[in-house]
Amino acid sequence: MQYLIYSGLGVLLIIIQVLVGRFLSIAGVSPDFLLIFLVWVTMREGQLVGEIGGFTLGLVLDIVSSSILGAQALSKTAACFSIGYFFNRERVEQNIRNWPFLLLTLLASVINNFLYYFLITRGSAITFGDFAFRYGAVGALYTVFIAIFPLLYWSRKRTY
Repeated sequence: MQYLIYSGLGVLLIIIQVLVGRFLSIAGVSPDFLLIFLVWVTMREGQLVGEIGGFTLGLVLDIVSSSILGAQALSKTAACFSIGYFFNRERVEQNIRNWPFLLLTLLASVINNFLYYFLITRGSAITFGDFAFRYGAVGALYTVFIAIFPLLYWSRKRTY
C-alpha cells in the first residue's frame, strides 16, 4: 500500500514537473521536483526502492515529456543508486529533517543533470564549460533551493 502511495505521488509530481516546471524556469533551467521526491524515497526506503522508483518514474517522465526515451530513467536511476549508499535505517528521520537531505539532494542533482544533459547534448555544438555551468551547477543549485521548502515542512512535523 505504501508503494502505491509513492507511485501516486510520483505521477502527480511528474504532472507538476511537466506543466508547472516551465513556468518556474529561469534562463532555461527548471527545478527537478521528481528528483527531490526520489531522494526522499531513497533516504526513507533504501537503495533498491529508490532505484526502482527512479527508473520507473524516469521512464514515465520520458514518455510524458517526449524526451529521449530512457535518458531520464538512466539519470534518475544513477542518482538514486548513488544516494542509496548514504541510507541508514537508524538515522532516517534525522537525515530527512536536517541538512544531510539538502547535501544529498545536491549530489543527486549534480549526478542527474550531468548524466542527462550529457545524453541530450551529445553531438551538439554546446561547449562542455557552458554545459557544465548552465545545466549541471545552476540546475543543481536551483533544485536544492526548491528542496528547502519540503525540508522546512518535514522538520516542523512532529513524530510520535
